[in-house]
Amino acid sequence: MNFLNAAMLAGVAALAIPLLIHLFHKSRFKVVKWGAMHLLAAVVRTNQKRIKIEQWILLAIRCAIPAILALMMAKPVWQGAKQMLGEQPTSTAVLLDNSYSMEAGRAGITNFSIARDEAQRLVGELKPGSEAYVFLMGEGQGLLDHASRDLSAVTQALGKVGAGYGVARVPAALDFVAGTLDKMTGNARQVVLFTDFQKVSFPAADERVFAQSLDRLKKLKFPPTVTLWDVGVEAKENVAIESLDFPKLMVGVGQKVQIRANIRNFGDTARPDLRVTLKVDGREKPGPAGSQLSLAARSAGQVLFTHVFAKPGSHVIEIETEADLVKADNRYLASIPVREKLSVLLVDGAPGTTPDDLKSETGFAQIALSPFFAGKVEQADLIQAKVVPVNGLNAKSIAESAVVVLANVATLSDDQLKALEFFVNQGGGLLVFTGDRTDAAWWNGPFAKSLAPLRLGSMAGDPAGKPGATTAKVTAERFGNPALEIFNDPRNGSLSDAEIKAWFRFKPPERTGGPGDPAILARLDSGDPFLAEKVHGQGRVIACATTLDSDWNSLPARPSYLPLIQRLCVYLASNVYPPRNLQVGEQLVSFLPADMAEKMARLTLPDTRTVELLIVKKGERGVVEYPQTQRPGIYTLQPPGNPAPPPLHYVVNAERTESDLTRMTDVEIQALAKTHDLKIVRSAAEFKALDKAQRYGREIWKPVLLILLILLFAELILQQLFARRRRKV
Repeated sequence: MNFLNAAMLAGVAALAIPLLIHLFHKSRFKVVKWGAMHLLAAVVRTNQKRIKIEQWILLAIRCAIPAILALMMAKPVWQGAKQMLGEQPTSTAVLLDNSYSMEAGRAGITNFSIARDEAQRLVGELKPGSEAYVFLMGEGQGLLDHASRDLSAVTQALGKVGAGYGVARVPAALDFVAGTLDKMTGNARQVVLFTDFQKVSFPAADERVFAQSLDRLKKLKFPPTVTLWDVGVEAKENVAIESLDFPKLMVGVGQKVQIRANIRNFGDTARPDLRVTLKVDGREKPGPAGSQLSLAARSAGQVLFTHVFAKPGSHVIEIETEADLVKADNRYLASIPVREKLSVLLVDGAPGTTPDDLKSETGFAQIALSPFFAGKVEQADLIQAKVVPVNGLNAKSIAESAVVVLANVATLSDDQLKALEFFVNQGGGLLVFTGDRTDAAWWNGPFAKSLAPLRLGSMAGDPAGKPGATTAKVTAERFGNPALEIFNDPRNGSLSDAEIKAWFRFKPPERTGGPGDPAILARLDSGDPFLAEKVHGQGRVIACATTLDSDWNSLPARPSYLPLIQRLCVYLASNVYPPRNLQVGEQLVSFLPADMAEKMARLTLPDTRTVELLIVKKGERGVVEYPQTQRPGIYTLQPPGNPAPPPLHYVVNAERTESDLTRMTDVEIQALAKTHDLKIVRSAAEFKALDKAQRYGREIWKPVLLILLILLFAELILQQLFARRRRKV
């Protein structure tokens, strides 16, 4: 029990007034003896006891009346065993939702502007000596590095905060501030979460996680009060570009590229003439780059664009639609590296007499990879194939290539294997074909320990293709691997048309389905794997059960051979690592030449600010890392050098989960508050009233007033009742 106006407790002394009145007006008796007195003695003694009891009852009530009146005027509050913290400094953690859905609102006022203004006012009105910490939920980080008692600095920093960042994850934010609150010094602590109560921020699936986060706060040494401040205004209308479909394989100069934009209308109003545009490197594409799309309410659609890149290098495509209140999902970005040439090194295990000898292991493959060069046509091939014998495979020739193809190679030296392993580990591609020269013992030994996806078993079929010998075909199926997806369209040929006369049976993998485990890309109708893949470091290795030439199969004579070999090489060369298309919060990493180590690279952020980043040597390369990718947009990395090397573009897109602006209903909000014992406020006045009750306790003057009135009526009634009894005696 505490009192808001403790000075009025002095009025309790007024209980002495009835006592004094009683003492001054106490009846004084004069004893007069008369003859029949002894007959009334017993009656007098009995009545005297009753009268004294009645007088004590009335006296107690009359003393209690001024005491209770003084108690009521002192404004008693109830806080159980808590200390009176009303005037003490507090430790306040503000969770500010600045995710991109907070850009919604109405009448020119966004939900975020309301939240930011109220947060500034809240921090500015904290008691002197209080400390405040602000966590920006859309960015997943604090406004300042630590809690601060400089409240003016916190409010000024809040004024510079904007919305349009990533997704607000409420449980993660509560977990983060739990650790921060534990380091604060004040005994009175509070958490205030500014939210628009968007349904995706409080999904039913995360109910258990949300409860665990709140429970962690309750277990702190000084448990904070948790208040949810509703700043949401109903705003349903929003159109978002949900995703882009663009080539997963390497893109070359002069290639026609298709970009498909997937667009959704989350609102209840149809959009019959929605304009969608394509920009390349910041410029709207000349010609018919715009498209009109009709979207019904709560529906989705697609827009298809085509583009041909004229120059190699790092390019950014951008699909943009008409702006609405939520700007972050009105565009979607993609970083696409474009190559002028793709260098493929063909290692021939049985070279022919001339480079273009079709009897060699690589003769057909060389034509398939560079058909214009082989046919002496005046057009440029995207792939430049170079053939070397086994002894021509070395660190230098490997480093100059994007993909290495081993064709019926018996064995490799330890140095060659080591150089090849390093190449694949750094993101290179390796394609291996078996044959009659393949040394199974070497394959299952050193090669399997480092690079081979699967170990070799026995050989099946007959290379000579004698009548009656067992043959096989590639199983016709719908392929999921990007290298083989082209054969899902019959117009591109069918792998099952070719006859496989001989092949190695790959042994089953020890594990499948896990990261780095081998995967079967295609099978023969015998059940044996035809193509097997394994991720090694940042690169990939694909092994084929048969030969690259026509010795063991009829593939080179089929229309599917050229697209198969080209697509396998392009797929292996398409492993852009580190990735340049990121989600908000994912770390930006760039690999640069080792000779750039200890120099500074310049990174231009989406808001045009630049930061200098040190290139650190790790292994045989220079590495640049930048983790603060909370703002969606384009991050341009300029490596050092004179002349300056071409820039590298990284793009960051926000998740589209917040594009659906649907709010929780009032019933759902109240149910959430009741389930987790949370307080909900919608204005500064409501928060002040709640804060007053939480800091000072609950005022109980109304029950005290009721007790006072009861005592007044009781005193009046008892006085009349006792007086009537005395008259009857």
